[in-house]
Amino acid sequence: MTTPTPRSGAPWQLRDADRTLRLFLTAFLVVVTAGYGIGLGFVNHATSGTSSGLSSEFRGDDEGTIAPEMKFEKSPREMYTFLHNHVFSLGILFFSVGGIFYFSSLVSGGLKLFLLVEPFAAIATTFGGIWLMRFVSPGFSWLVIVSGLSMAVCYLAILFLIMKELWCGQ
Repeated sequence: MTTPTPRSGAPWQLRDADRTLRLFLTAFLVVVTAGYGIGLGFVNHATSGTSSGLSSEFRGDDEGTIAPEMKFEKSPREMYTFLHNHVFSLGILFFSVGGIFYFSSLVSGGLKLFLLVEPFAAIATTFGGIWLMRFVSPGFSWLVIVSGLSMAVCYLAILFLIMKELWCGQ
């Protein structure tokens, strides 16, 4: 009887991909990164990248506020729609990109585990924070900002490591 040996990682690695698969994965990553970047650009446009801008986007402007556009508080129905769309689509995005990253040989162990799991925790805290900010306190806008930044940094790190391995080897 043989003793099973522990797995040291994925049985196949990105550096082993042929040119066709490299181009396919790169095209996919370019397109979803463009979509993610447009989303981040919209967040910055809608909130001015500030805690108060984020709060007014969901809680509405204070009465008497003079602004280029008036913002009204989001209804529970609008919040459910917004949260459903974003949690679902970002979950699929990070599952897809994380699934590709799993086959990277550039990092392993705790760092790889962190980069694979943290975006899902960030999705929960970002969008849970938005719900809390809208219905509990505008103070939760800082949770949204910090977790959103963490999500974006993880995405960029994963993207960089995938592209590096695909096109530069180890």
